Amino acid sequence: MNTRSMEDRNRCIDTLFVIGNGFDIWQGLGTSYNEFREYYLTHRDQILKRLHIKKRQIVCSSGKVIELSDVELVYGDPFHPKELDKEFWGNFETSLSEIDTERLNLFFDKDRKGLRAMEKSVRNAKRILTEAFCGWIASLTITKQKSEYDFGSNCVFINFNYTDTLEKRFGVSSNLIYHIHGEASDKKSIIFGHSKHPQLPEPFLYRIGGRYRGLYFVDRLLYETDKHVQDNIQSLCMFLALSGASCESIKNIYILGQSMSLPDLEYFAFLASATSTKENAKKESESASADEEQNALDELFLNLQYTVDRVGYGLDEDEIDEEELKAIERRRISEQEDRSSQYQNLFYKMLKKGQKKKALDMDGDRCLPDKRIEDAKWIISYHGDKSRIWIEKVMETLGCSNYQLYPTIDECIAQYKVCVK
Repeated sequence: MNTRSMEDRNRCIDTLFVIGNGFDIWQGLGTSYNEFREYYLTHRDQILKRLHIKKRQIVCSSGKVIELSDVELVYGDPFHPKELDKEFWGNFETSLSEIDTERLNLFFDKDRKGLRAMEKSVRNAKRILTEAFCGWIASLTITKQKSEYDFGSNCVFINFNYTDTLEKRFGVSSNLIYHIHGEASDKKSIIFGHSKHPQLPEPFLYRIGGRYRGLYFVDRLLYETDKHVQDNIQSLCMFLALSGASCESIKNIYILGQSMSLPDLEYFAFLASATSTKENAKKESESASADEEQNALDELFLNLQYTVDRVGYGLDEDEIDEEELKAIERRRISEQEDRSSQYQNLFYKMLKKGQKKKALDMDGDRCLPDKRIEDAKWIISYHGDKSRIWIEKVMETLGCSNYQLYPTIDECIAQYKVCVK
């Protein structure tokens, strides 16, 4: 992570931009999930060959043999094999959390041979999609163009895209941009997926064997395809601190081309809480620690039962026993606390000895208020009535009333437009 230059240190950052996929589409780039679908279908055979993975031959009830990859097998219906529909690709990240574990277990069976095949298929599905997604991102070419917008030096950017559009077309310094899900130039940094399963898979399921082991394989895949939003928020906080930005100083938050969809809602909940004048409720971890000490065996049972109900049978949260939900939440909080502690230690190591407080309180006497006196204003672009209605519901849920919606990105950032001679 880059530290700030002397020029950056003299800036008072009071404006935050959140850049979503619609921003790149606005710039004429082919970054929609429909484009990814086309890339996947076109390059699937090449990817399988590169990964040394063979297609699966599945015999339909009609006797016809269909060849598909493990992606279609795991995320589709192996008993009625076909290409994944447009709905899967249109809601790609959310779709990664929707696996019919019971159907997969029935297809592969519970003997050792079947379980080995299921584990291999589940792992291959992730490998194929990861290779395809990273390949698609790397294939996007962004030409340099002079923009008619100048965002100024008081802005910092959270970029949900993997591209360098801001640098190439808007002249934004890379030091002021945080790619929260990674960058196209660094394949290992790329993060994609859902945000429904941040807790570690339960090893005891594997030891039980049979179909419980099959459940473990899917549980592990769901964990590995989760974005782990809270971890990313920890990294974001490091970036903001090192950039001299403070949530107390943020007056305006621009949301450009970001649909605020379910997989990313936790990010916006964090921003809403951090830039609000309202007293924050006690942390979940504090309330959880106040609970009576739980019996380890009881906790294991509740966690296992939750996994069976949620992952195995695909029950919705409101259909699951309350004690199971409490147990899985305690587990999630405990695991998150461990990871957060690791991030804190890493952050302190990044700062030179004796400069920790200075870095954390950077520019405090010069331009940062002691206490926020009003909520940050949100300026949000939307795309169509469906998008507008959804964003209004999100803002209501987040408790944010100080916002303005615009039907285009151009209208959203009109004040940053400069005259081009």
